[in-house]
Amino acid sequence: MLCDAYRLFAEAFASALRQRGHDVVDVSFDPRGLAESGGKADICVVDFGPPTPDLAALADAANRRGAKVLALTTEQDAAPLHALITAGVDGLMSKRRTLEEIVAAIERLHAGAGYYDPVLVRHAVTTRRPGTESAAGRLTGALTPRELEVLRQLVSGASTGGMAAAMGISVTTVRSHTQAVLNKLGVNSRLQAAACAVSHGLVEPTV
Repeated sequence: MLCDAYRLFAEAFASALRQRGHDVVDVSFDPRGLAESGGKADICVVDFGPPTPDLAALADAANRRGAKVLALTTEQDAAPLHALITAGVDGLMSKRRTLEEIVAAIERLHAGAGYYDPVLVRHAVTTRRPGTESAAGRLTGALTPRELEVLRQLVSGASTGGMAAAMGISVTTVRSHTQAVLNKLGVNSRLQAAACAVSHGLVEPTV
């Protein structure tokens, strides 16, 4: 499902996705359509450009539909980007990226991985709070070596299966480590964990 206020972009994007074999179940020109549409979608690609809608409400609407949300945005400022991350979206990408890059991000989400635009993550955490270095030390000390490795995988956007293969452990163990990382960082999602890791200098985002 596509939600974008610019009709030309939305219709052209929908056509490009269909040409690549994707089933576009609905196209909305108002982000609020995410909550109102009856179509069943695996992925919701939503434009979160200004004026900024109710991010949390839209993320909740997508979660109720059982869909993952890829947020597209032209925002560059830290505050709205941080708001997107904390809203609970599954992927974050700049609309300045190419069509092929956006399609690749959609396919990553569909395969169970994530996509966190490294440029946007950097912008979101540009202003680091006082005491970042000491906080980073505390966080690093709280995480086990395995959990730090999981955190690096989360920042890279790896799927649970991909992490299991890369680390030579079971999917169940990956999930256990991931939940431990979220608990220790005090966050609720993989994207929030990735942003926290970059914000505190625990992991550098990959391009």
